This record gives sequence, structure tokens and C-alpha cells, in this order.
Amino acid sequence: MSSYYNLSSGEVLSVDASEDYGYVDGDVDFELLRREINLNYVQSCFRIFVLYADETIAYEIPSHDIKLGGSYNENYQNGQRRTLSFTLYNYDGRYTPDINTFWAGTRLRFDSGVKISTGKTYWFRKGTFVINSVTPSETALMREVSVQAGDKFELFDGATGRLGSTYIIDYGVDIYTIIRDILHTDMGNGCVLDPQDFIYPNIFTGKKTQVRISKNAGDTLGSILTDLATQLSAEIFYNSCGKLVIAPINEVTLDKDKPLLYSFDTQVREVGPTDLDGDVSSMSFTFDYNQIINRIIVVGTGVGGGALSAVASNDDPASPLCWKRIGYRTGNIINDSNIYTTSLAQERADYELRKQLILKSSTSTEVFFNPLLEVNNIIAISDKFFELTCEKFLIQSVSCSLDFTGRMNISFTNLNNLPFTY
Repeated sequence: MSSYYNLSSGEVLSVDASEDYGYVDGDVDFELLRREINLNYVQSCFRIFVLYADETIAYEIPSHDIKLGGSYNENYQNGQRRTLSFTLYNYDGRYTPDINTFWAGTRLRFDSGVKISTGKTYWFRKGTFVINSVTPSETALMREVSVQAGDKFELFDGATGRLGSTYIIDYGVDIYTIIRDILHTDMGNGCVLDPQDFIYPNIFTGKKTQVRISKNAGDTLGSILTDLATQLSAEIFYNSCGKLVIAPINEVTLDKDKPLLYSFDTQVREVGPTDLDGDVSSMSFTFDYNQIINRIIVVGTGVGGGALSAVASNDDPASPLCWKRIGYRTGNIINDSNIYTTSLAQERADYELRKQLILKSSTSTEVFFNPLLEVNNIIAISDKFFELTCEKFLIQSVSCSLDFTGRMNISFTNLNNLPFTY
């Protein structure tokens, strides 16, 4: 029985729990889980399922067939966010690709988990993937098959989503219906691109296209989905459960209202009679001054055909990046015909400025394995040297190896002015 926990980023944590004798109640004791991760008492684990065309489970790949050292990556962006790669031992040829095994279009589900000291294992779903390449190999000592896969958005950006003729969506068409029809596009073999329901908030109910969308042969269904998301002023991506999410920008970018997923401390801590190394292996920041942007200009096309524009700039006198302090630094002008009102242009400008004003100070570090971490969510970091006390950061990427080292890598950027910059 899965438990689901909605995050304000538009993502969802889907959790199953199991013990040696089978599945148990999936409710998570998050305080216990955080404490055991902090103390490094957990054992990391993973599993991969092969799915039928309707995305129900066909079978689980035995863990002993999976070579240690694959990778899972998640990056905060529109469109495709997740990738998965792994290698299978293929001594008897069972994984050699053919029309019945790991052929084009095969779908996978990846779960990462932690086994805690009580013996319970919490499994977190991390996405539904489509295999995009398979490499069988043989040496004198080894037969293997390497698999590369991406989340389902690549179905719409790649060859399966490429348009064979001109595709036109007129003004005034219901957007929900368009997205549903795109997802249910017949691939030609009796299967649809995406059989799952998609997440479309009530705030968008009844929304219609306000400008005509025209795509030429050779364009993709992915570009249409992105244009529709722009008209809705929304982010678009696949969540951990393999469902397409259309998330309002003005909700998923309210960083100050997001709960903390986790808190990290770089210092050695006293735990009973022993010392525990800090949660973060190292801390450094890169300031890319040439890439600092404090003004964004967005140009759209009104319903009547005339141009419209909006400007967002950092005029906060407390900010090290305020234009009054360092002058205007303008990003590339954004021209988008899908922006049809001044208010939409302003929302887009504010959204792009938010991405730029996360001061070009970023860091990547290694932390204890932690399946709670999802991109576009908030963590806090304390570091005595850098004068950070529960300083909030936005997770930009998460990656881990498919092994049992109990470590993973994250990258994050600051939400507020770093104390040592002002």
C-alpha cells in the first residue's frame, strides 16, 4: 500500500514500506527516518521494474543481475528532468536485446530506498523511464548489457513525438483537451504515448488557447506541450510517479513558503560518546560574475497582433545584485508569441528573474544517501565559517550511483543573500 505526500514544488513523494516477510503499512515516520539518515544508520538500496505498455509491472529485475555503479539523475528544468543508466550481467544471454527484451519503447520504473535499523525498508518511487539505447557487449571474461533511459517527456521530444505534417491549434481551443489528446496519441502499434492521467490543477479548468499555435513538419509534440504550458504560465514535467504535471508558476516558485525537506550541518557533531562527521562533505561557492543578471525583459504578442512587454528587475537595496549597486545587467530578451497579455509577460519576467537572482553562487557536494530530496525544494545548511545558520537553499539537481555506498550528490543555489556577501 503506497502513501503519497504532496510537495509544494508540484512533486509527490510516493512511498512503499516492506520488511523481510513482505509489504507493510507505508506510512513514514519521517522523524525516525531523518534521524537514522543523520546518524548514517541506513542502508541504501534500489530496484528496477520492467513495465507493460499500460505501465503496470511485468517483473522486477533481480538485484543480483544489476551491476553496481549505474546512475540516477534529476535536474530542475522544464521538460525532461530524470535520467537512468545501469548495466546488467548477461552471462546466459537473457538480457540480449530482441523484440521481446529491452526493445525500443520498453518502459521501466526505478525506486530508491533505505533500510533502517528496525528492519523496515522505505521505497521511494523515482520515475517512469523509457529506454533510449541499449549496448550489449562481450569480453573474454564478461557479457553485459548497458541501458540508458530518460523520463517520458522524451517520448514527445524525440522521434516518437516528431510531427509528420503541419500541426495547427486555433485560438479558443480547450487546453486540457489538447494535452489529453497529445498524451493519448496512437504510436501506430495500438499503444498510446502516455496511458496515465495527467495532473491539471483546478485553477486551469476551462482555460483556452489565446493565440494560434502552428508547428511545421519536423517539429515535436514536446514543443507544443511547452507552448501550452507557457500560455498557462506553468511548469511542465513528469513527477516521480510517471505522471505529467502542469504546475502553476506562481505556486511552485513560492520558495519562502516551502517547507524544509532537510537540514544539513558541515560541522563535526557530538553524538553521545562519539563524534559524527558533518552531513556535508565539503562546502565551496562559485561566483560567476559574468553571468550575473538583474533585469529581464519579456516581449509577447497581444491577441490583436500588437507587441507587449514586461520588465522585472532587482531593485532591492539590501541585495548585492541590486541594479543601483552594480548597474543593469540584462539577460537575453525573451520573445514568445505564446505570451498574449501583459500580466502573463510579467509573470514570465518574474519567473526568469527568480532563476537569475539565485546569485550565481552554486555548489555541489556529497551527502548521506537521502531519497527524500527532490529538486525545486528547500534544504537548510549551517556552516560556521561561512556564517550560515539554517540558510535556505534550493535544490537544483540530485544524483546517485546504483550501489550501496550510502552517499549521493546534490547541487543547490542560495535563495537569500549569503551573509558574507553584504
